[in-house]
Amino acid sequence: MSTRKLTYDEKCGDLAESFLEDEGGLNTARNVSELASEIQATIENYIDRKRQDYEPPDPPGFEGGFAENH
Repeated sequence: MSTRKLTYDEKCGDLAESFLEDEGGLNTARNVSELASEIQATIENYIDRKRQDYEPPDPPGFEGGFAENH
């Protein structure tokens, strides 16, 4: 049993395996792990960008900013 910590979500590993299963010589444990890690990093980068771009809506009564309404 391996004590190596996974660096990606199990679903990323499943997706990597799914893509590589028909790729003959490319379907190795190392390649699956590398692809899964890249998938994980891409997802995390996407979420980070979206979080930085996110602006929550103004609460009711504060549309347009507090200073303009009070």
